[in-house]
Amino acid sequence: MTLRRFIWKNALRNKRRTGLTMLSIGFSLFLLMALLTFMEQLLNPVSDADSALRLIVAPATSIADILPLAYRDKIKRVPGVEHVSTLQWFNGIYKDPNYLFANFAVDPKEIFNIYTEQIISPEEKAAFIGDRTACVASTKLAERYQWKVGDRIVLQGTIFPVDLDLLLVGTFYDPLSQESMYFHFDYLNEAMGNPAISGAFSVKARDMASVPVIEQTIDEMFRNSPNETKTETEKAFVLGFVAMLGNIQTIIGSVASVVVFTMLLVAVSTMAMTVRERMREVAILKTIGFSRQTILILVVGEAMFISLVGVVLGVGMGESLRLVDLTGITQGFITRFEPALTTYAAVIGSGLAIGLLSGFLPAWQAVNLTITHAMRRLD
Repeated sequence: MTLRRFIWKNALRNKRRTGLTMLSIGFSLFLLMALLTFMEQLLNPVSDADSALRLIVAPATSIADILPLAYRDKIKRVPGVEHVSTLQWFNGIYKDPNYLFANFAVDPKEIFNIYTEQIISPEEKAAFIGDRTACVASTKLAERYQWKVGDRIVLQGTIFPVDLDLLLVGTFYDPLSQESMYFHFDYLNEAMGNPAISGAFSVKARDMASVPVIEQTIDEMFRNSPNETKTETEKAFVLGFVAMLGNIQTIIGSVASVVVFTMLLVAVSTMAMTVRERMREVAILKTIGFSRQTILILVVGEAMFISLVGVVLGVGMGESLRLVDLTGITQGFITRFEPALTTYAAVIGSGLAIGLLSGFLPAWQAVNLTITHAMRRLD
């Protein structure tokens, strides 16, 4: 009998315990994979080539504050600024209050000049610009609700005490698969009684060299005013928003460490019980001439086999999440489950390390027992 077949037979001697251990390792690795992917996508949001040219002008005090609409024209005159649009988060509800999607009040003439990766037909863009009650939705959002051009969509206000009756005049393709909607800022402004305020402004710079100059110029322009601004790149703005959730890296790192440690305890416990039950067999193997190295390989090999199956199960469960639409579950924070190569390496490496450690410790104890001591312990 070869060593490989020996390991296979030993692993399947107690099928229930082996199966449960494999499932435990697999689920733990799946959880580790999900946590690391969640952290990666929060801290490194998917972006396009133009995102580095986009800036967000928001209130310096709090994201919940407002800025005067008059700032828009002043920002337009800043050297290096190519396009400016209002960017007012409406937070409207469509039918189901448990499912939210991004809906913004914007300048219809400017928004697609800023977010150039979002593709809309010229005819639908013209229809959007021409009707103040018009709205456009991403194709993914339209598919979710089975909207068609010409449908009336009522958004119930939450932040603002108004409901908006919108006409869907088109859809746009978003390569980042976001579920979002745009409608006229002027329509919201009129419905609110013309307060002439906006939560933020989206700005597109002419080139990369202009970005730091624009940031500094805009903030200096409104310094010491009643409504000071904080201008930063789109990525920095998103990361600042994520930071409000807390220290994500510490939280997820702590949970991941607990997961790995628990997985190690389960695996070590399983292999320790296995070796204790087979102490007589270890003594017999030594008696008939099996070397210490061979016995070590048998025990560690069995642990590695169990862990490898757990790795396959864990990665397989993780890959199945690619088929799940996570937008509603995560409230738009994550739209697709796409683990990075470093995540795969961490998960597979953790699984292999667990197998090696859980097998080596009991195996080392077994090979160092004398034959007489091993026989006496089990007699």
